[in-house]
Amino acid sequence: MNQNNLEYLQKSLDYLGFGTKLNAALENAISKGEQFFSIGINQRYIPAEFRSQVEKKFDDMHFELKFNRSKNGEVYFLNAMETSLLRYNATEPIVKKFVLDQQNRMSALQSYKLLCGLSFEKPTLILDTDDPGSKQYKKIDLWYKLNFNAVDKLGEHPIKWFFPKHGYDLEQSFSRFPFLELTDNDLRESAIKALRYGNLISLPMEIDGKRQEVYISAEPEDKTLNIYDQKMQSIHPDLIFAEKIRPVSPQAERSMTGEQEHQQGSGETRYVRR
Repeated sequence: MNQNNLEYLQKSLDYLGFGTKLNAALENAISKGEQFFSIGINQRYIPAEFRSQVEKKFDDMHFELKFNRSKNGEVYFLNAMETSLLRYNATEPIVKKFVLDQQNRMSALQSYKLLCGLSFEKPTLILDTDDPGSKQYKKIDLWYKLNFNAVDKLGEHPIKWFFPKHGYDLEQSFSRFPFLELTDNDLRESAIKALRYGNLISLPMEIDGKRQEVYISAEPEDKTLNIYDQKMQSIHPDLIFAEKIRPVSPQAERSMTGEQEHQQGSGETRYVRR
């Protein structure tokens, strides 16, 4: 048995979030010398919306880690992690296979967040397209999200990447919403950092003139935030920003339309803020 290879794989499992729980099983499997083998493990997660409740509910994850041996030696490689999530409120699991290349490995916690529908930002190595001949890689921050509206040829939901040029500014999106009790910059930065990590966080917000506790997660695709009530029901932005987008009466609409037409007739166009 290649001891250095064993220690490297054990460190890899620790990095993925499994600690030392699989060390003995890994060593035993390698000692058998088989070309391929897998190690399975179950882990239970408490959904963020239930962490403050006495009677907690759980999400159950199963991980199947895939290994193979090199054809000309004793070195083993960790190639993939097959995952299955059964949520507390679901009857059928969500399955997803993650390829574990050496540059960009998805951790157990990150895979759980994706299967829960959360998005996170992650430093990622990609081929430098500015100099493709060099075949060099560069590290950039990408947003990750699972596309639940599509299914690939394996019957799984594909991952969507959002590059910086997509233009998602999390801090700007966060600043648009009327969150309360964030006068301390450290608290604000802590909340934004948690959203970047793909966490579902809870904050008070003013909605229709009242204080309400809401859950928040990042939404890179639409360049905004997801806002939920305490029952994890989505809150529409029109309700949050009701005072800023009050409907205009038909009489006021005609008045403003007439004013614009008069201004256009005099060779000048001005837009009236509503």
